Amino acid sequence: MRGALAVLAEALGVEEDPSWTSAMTAERAAQRLDVVWESNYVVKTSVNLDGLNALLDAASCAYAAGSLTRVAARSALGLSGAEWATFNPARSKIEAVTRLAALTGAPREWLGPGSKEHKSALLNLATNLFPNDERIDTSSKHRLGSTLAEVLNAPWSRDFTATGQTIKLTGLNAIIAGAERHLGRLGEVITDALTTPEAEGDALAAALLASLPVHWDAKQAVRWLAENDLRGSNDLEWQGFYGEERARAILNASFTPKVPGPRRSYGSTVFDYGLSWVWDIKVHTSIQTIGPVTRGASDVMLLNDERAVRDCVDEQGLGFLVVSGEAVMDDTGDFKAWHDAWKLKLSGKASAPSNSGTSRVRKSAFNPLHVDAYWVPDHHALGAAILSGQLTPRPQGRQAPRVKGGVGAPRPPKFEMNTAKASHGIRVASYMWPKGKSAT
Repeated sequence: MRGALAVLAEALGVEEDPSWTSAMTAERAAQRLDVVWESNYVVKTSVNLDGLNALLDAASCAYAAGSLTRVAARSALGLSGAEWATFNPARSKIEAVTRLAALTGAPREWLGPGSKEHKSALLNLATNLFPNDERIDTSSKHRLGSTLAEVLNAPWSRDFTATGQTIKLTGLNAIIAGAERHLGRLGEVITDALTTPEAEGDALAAALLASLPVHWDAKQAVRWLAENDLRGSNDLEWQGFYGEERARAILNASFTPKVPGPRRSYGSTVFDYGLSWVWDIKVHTSIQTIGPVTRGASDVMLLNDERAVRDCVDEQGLGFLVVSGEAVMDDTGDFKAWHDAWKLKLSGKASAPSNSGTSRVRKSAFNPLHVDAYWVPDHHALGAAILSGQLTPRPQGRQAPRVKGGVGAPRPPKFEMNTAKASHGIRVASYMWPKGKSAT
């Protein structure tokens, strides 16, 4: 906690005194963020969860407004000292292998099962920087990493490796640092590696492939959304909210953000994520399983408010990260009964009636099958996508009425995507989950 508060203070321009406690640092950060700092946020010299959440909410707004200063990365293990002072360590393995590939223009990398790096990430670097160099031992990934670090005059330790021919993030960072220094590029960040929206979309999709759970149980997902004070726990389409929130957390943890980031708010619509370009995250049911029967679902999926999409595309382009998968339908009604009772217990009132008067079959689970990135660079491309049937603006039905027999409020039109057509058009990256992968 102390380290996180120190970073926030630095980003806010607060000159921290070494004698300050965590509570004192938090209070001064709150003052800079114009947050009312309540006495019940502090327990002795520490900050409780309510206090941290108050700071997080305010810091998120400050970040979106571009009012935070980028903080220099803390030194990675083994990379202390003046010679490595400008190095920016990767914050995740997917960031690390993406940067390694970009250093020599090698093919894009992704992570295998268990978020394990491929040997090719190191082999391509070694081959491109030191072709036919006998000092580099390629007989195993561990030997390749250690000898490559030695040739690069970068630090190496047995602690940089793990069983199963795995190289830890600390080891990958050591090799990145050595390679960047060798090439005269020390101090680069992830956005230097991802120079096009297509490359960024590929890396983001690869990060979701590596870290999203491969089985989403409805009850567990609903509880998780509620426990984290996130929207969607009461919604029939819980999997959309759950997938978006998990995906956004993964991307935020996987890539060092650009400060300030791109604009994400258009009217009342806030798109989900931005590194150098803006992306919205969607979950799409591509197949349905009802009891023993599995069948294909619609290729068409709902996107965002038409006006917000058009405005964002006109200004800077817009991408979509779509997690498609199998919806396991609640054919027994067990989840519906549990969900209705759960909502009644929390709110003390029954669910609002639907416009049709009938209740749709819920989804009791969702299993991701593939993740795709789609990119619309400008209004010309948007027009072409509309003409080809990849994207279509559609009027929306009314919201559910607040009382039985009432009329719901109108909804503005939204775009729809035909994923079958878009896969041959605006799609820029696609990854499939390996069969038999264990849940993370």
